[in-house]
Amino acid sequence: MRVRRVDPRDTSWELDQPSYRVYFWTRAAHSNAAPTATEFEISDTDVADVLGWARRTAGARTFALYVVCAIGDTKGLVRLAGEDPTRAG
Repeated sequence: MRVRRVDPRDTSWELDQPSYRVYFWTRAAHSNAAPTATEFEISDTDVADVLGWARRTAGARTFALYVVCAIGDTKGLVRLAGEDPTRAG
């Protein structure tokens, strides 16, 4: 882990009520089959509540938690927790 002090004036925008995406990953019974995901978008809460919900809901599945970032009509995701098993190491 790398920790450094920052100047809070180095950002130009902030979002107080973001939306989150949770992807629950299920591995197929066949070891050579690709995992599949079930996705949810969650809003009107904070990241701690979303992470708790994801952990309670996951069961035997793994999950990845993202915050949704939108600039104009373009959306992107920033991973906050978990792993996406389809991404190369």
